[in-house]
Amino acid sequence: MGRKWIARVREEIKRRLSEILEFGTRDPRLELVTVMDVRISSDLNYATIYVSVTGREASEEEAIKVLNEHRGFFRSELAKRLTLRHTPELRFELDLVEKRARRIEEVLREEGSRNL
Repeated sequence: MGRKWIARVREEIKRRLSEILEFGTRDPRLELVTVMDVRISSDLNYATIYVSVTGREASEEEAIKVLNEHRGFFRSELAKRLTLRHTPELRFELDLVEKRARRIEEVLREEGSRNL
């Protein structure tokens, strides 16, 4: 499959999962979850969903656990919204890029306030 097709599928999965998280779940542990990125295998059999969780670190771990425990639900909801022959298996992971960026910003702010 072409790169453009894969990129479109990634964006569509990201958009649809964001909708499902916002409107299709009532679990309070998932209220502060944001889909940041989606990586899919070239054969579209597997998708890794990178999410950001606003809040405490404990809530991050719990949210990832809940997402992975209910990935069958998310996959079936995704299948209803996509026009693919096969909906990929989902795996949710914490987006560490976002977390590292927040930490770098904190350090820069601290350094900036020291230099004043």
